[in-house]
Amino acid sequence: MRRKGFSLIELAVVMAIVIIMTGLVVPAFGRMVETSRMQAAAYQLAGDLKLMRENAVLYQADLTMYFCTNPTTDRTFYCFELLPRLDSTTGLPRAYLHYNPPTDGEAWPDPGRFLRRDFPYAVKLALPKPFTYVGYIGSREYYKVSFYSGNGGHFRGQPSVLGGTVNLVDQTGKRNWYVIVDSVGRVRVSAQPPAS
Repeated sequence: MRRKGFSLIELAVVMAIVIIMTGLVVPAFGRMVETSRMQAAAYQLAGDLKLMRENAVLYQADLTMYFCTNPTTDRTFYCFELLPRLDSTTGLPRAYLHYNPPTDGEAWPDPGRFLRRDFPYAVKLALPKPFTYVGYIGSREYYKVSFYSGNGGHFRGQPSVLGGTVNLVDQTGKRNWYVIVDSVGRVRVSAQPPAS
């Protein structure tokens, strides 16, 4: 009795179908991975902005986040005040004291209160530059946004700039995600640029 099997032509057809399907799936999977990486970076930044805003209200102190925008190789991090700066004499928070990013070669001040965060997956800040211009500190250029504590005519959690967007770009420069701070300090993440 003779056993039936697959012919060489049938195997070739099946293999061709598998190869074609793989060729269609692999690029889609790669796009999905890139999208999830961009989302992770955007949500990290959005979470830090929300935390900073909440701490500004909770601790009754204006807090600031700095975005490094120059040179191109350094557009991969930001730093922010998590807690108010303490007066070295009294040990109490002072509204007029703020942390600043260090100049070249200096240590980062008080890592428990002033944090540096690197964007994951080679994500960078894209241009246009966000928020308020600070200038150069050492060889790096910074922009900033502050959240107010509710003193000095500002409401609690109000941002220093009435609406601003941080544009993040992947390592290819083709995929963007946006972290948007509206005029009352709410933070959201979007794959689409905000409407003008």
